[in-house]
Amino acid sequence: MRSVMSDVQNVAQQAAIERAAAEAGASTDFSQFAGSSLPFGNGQVLLDQSTGAPIAFVNEDNPNRHYLLDDSVSWHTSDQYWGSGYVVTTSGGSQWNTPQVYGITNGLEQQTFALCGAGLALDVTRSSGERLTERYEWRNVSNQPVTITGLGIQTPLNDRYPGARKALRECVHAHIFAGGDWSWVLAEPMDGRGARLGLIVTEGAINAYAIQSRNQVTYSDIRGHIVLQVTDYALNPDAFGGQPTITLEPGASYALTWELGWYADEDAFLAATIAPASFSSLSATVGGHIDIATNRAVTALDDGLTVERTVSGVRLTAEQAGTYQLQLVDGDHRAHTEVLFHKTLRDTVNDRARYILEHQVAYERVGALAGAIVATDTRTGQHVLDPSWDDWSDGSERIAMPVLLQRALNLGLLDESLREPAQRAADAWRTFAESALIDASGAVRRGSGLPESKFGGRIYDCPWIISFFTEHYLATKDAHDLDMAVNIADRAAEIGGEHFLSIEFAESSAALARVLKQTGRTEETQRLLDRVVVSADYFLGLGIDLPYHEVSYEQSITAPLVSLLLEAHRITGRAEYLDGAMERLDWLLAFSGPQPDSRLYGVAIRHWDGYWFGINRQFGDVFPHYWSTLTAEVLARLPQERRSARTDDLAKAIFEANMANYGADGSATCAYVFPSNVDGRSMHQADPLANDQDWHLNIWMRMIAEEGFSAL
Repeated sequence: MRSVMSDVQNVAQQAAIERAAAEAGASTDFSQFAGSSLPFGNGQVLLDQSTGAPIAFVNEDNPNRHYLLDDSVSWHTSDQYWGSGYVVTTSGGSQWNTPQVYGITNGLEQQTFALCGAGLALDVTRSSGERLTERYEWRNVSNQPVTITGLGIQTPLNDRYPGARKALRECVHAHIFAGGDWSWVLAEPMDGRGARLGLIVTEGAINAYAIQSRNQVTYSDIRGHIVLQVTDYALNPDAFGGQPTITLEPGASYALTWELGWYADEDAFLAATIAPASFSSLSATVGGHIDIATNRAVTALDDGLTVERTVSGVRLTAEQAGTYQLQLVDGDHRAHTEVLFHKTLRDTVNDRARYILEHQVAYERVGALAGAIVATDTRTGQHVLDPSWDDWSDGSERIAMPVLLQRALNLGLLDESLREPAQRAADAWRTFAESALIDASGAVRRGSGLPESKFGGRIYDCPWIISFFTEHYLATKDAHDLDMAVNIADRAAEIGGEHFLSIEFAESSAALARVLKQTGRTEETQRLLDRVVVSADYFLGLGIDLPYHEVSYEQSITAPLVSLLLEAHRITGRAEYLDGAMERLDWLLAFSGPQPDSRLYGVAIRHWDGYWFGINRQFGDVFPHYWSTLTAEVLARLPQERRSARTDDLAKAIFEANMANYGADGSATCAYVFPSNVDGRSMHQADPLANDQDWHLNIWMRMIAEEGFSAL
């Protein structure tokens, strides 16, 4: 029940707002602003006729690109229009959406909102120019100090997958860097071409971001509403290195200003951000160092990170593997980000092999089932198996673990003490797979607990099991392994594999074909290679009309497509395959942003895997997710004449970023859900389930063995 004093304060706040608006000459007649817009650069922002909220950013050179969600999207309403938001204070909480006062004259828009119950009022101005400047100023209109503990602004960028054609033509990837006063957002067209819309903070700070409206029926095809947060202290005070509070005395205010502009490419945008620091790298091996060129003072926010001053900035070192938050300070200006120090690839592979052998083999089961390698809750060591939840089965993505054991053995990466038990585990897994995951026709099912009707129900699993049998043959020289691999490949083709972009299809086909050729099985070799070419022809013919693959459009559709075309070019030498691959490489790289954060730089956006694979079953951006290494794999497989220092460095950065997913003891996380909160649930944390993340290590090892990509 509200007090009389609360009502009196609200009336006083409203009166103060109306006086301020009258003094500014603002009008409250909304009707005259129907269809209003503000020009900036070679585009404009269209404003809602009732509230003045931006409802579309339009670029003259790319008029069909929808940078913002619109009302055709069922889960987007006026409550999430650009510039709406919420505030939490010691006086209470409030949202804003419809201004009490609104005016627009001579390229200047003014709005005033009453934040009843929070002790504040909000003034918003938007001004035209080469860039659109938006300024948000929260004023304490009460008679007592007010402390802000939560403050977020809606920025509903059109980051969703309504199907490949529509996504590539109309939608954008939103690359977010919530780095304090060094913060920005880059909305990049999904085809990687045309004008980018960039947002750069010039006053105040963005210290975190959240995702709302994520729990939708179309689970994996939407990212949700993006909320840029001045602070998320109220829900997640430790996120992003720690969230601030803002105390305003009566009459005092806090301002946040950003500029929106059009940019031809990523480099032009980054130059405009005027970065206060540059990093030699964002990741390094333990024992190595990271240099930062900056005039700011650098402070470690986590124990274990050593900061030493140098002539041009600072040098960072760490004795223990892990991610480390740091702050860059210049007077009242504070920026923050994180860096990663990790073990070598060899050490990490050994850590994982040891952990898998000790904690993830299902020894407790009977017979052949005891050879399964399964997901494990790293908090308790308990195996997580659920036949009703495919992503917790004893097949599918868990195939990563036996592949890791066998591939590491074959490459000579495992310590001597691990070699015999690792080979025994790989042998036992072969027995398990043949008895429980593969039928006589070569069809595969996702788990041993599923009915026989599920054999052949998922093509994704086929290349992974083929990879295992190929690796197992290299260790045992048992021709039965090759027979199994060929049988699975043939069955996959029968059920539509050539029209499906399976992850690792091109790579597993090429690896098996090489071994078959070496053993004189030329007919089977040619059959495999022909299928790659037939599949490449099919997908070239589709153009941008890519079919649905569990998700309508995503990075792990695009990366296998580029790999497929690269492999077809290797087989045939025909230019159309390489040209097609390079065109689609733009689509793939658009998923990856340039944020100066070790979890984000180059890492592709994925926002559903925490729900399907994690024990918390939580939607939200996963950074880094191990399938981001598919982008690194494509870059490593480019023909030498199409590679550059930049593509090699990006591939290396992606491989290194995923080292954040492993614990010092070899434990792992399948998903680090990155936003500060998702639909009001605190995130910015690792899911405790070790599940399927080892594909990262498998791909890295494959690139070293087959492509000569440098190792750490």
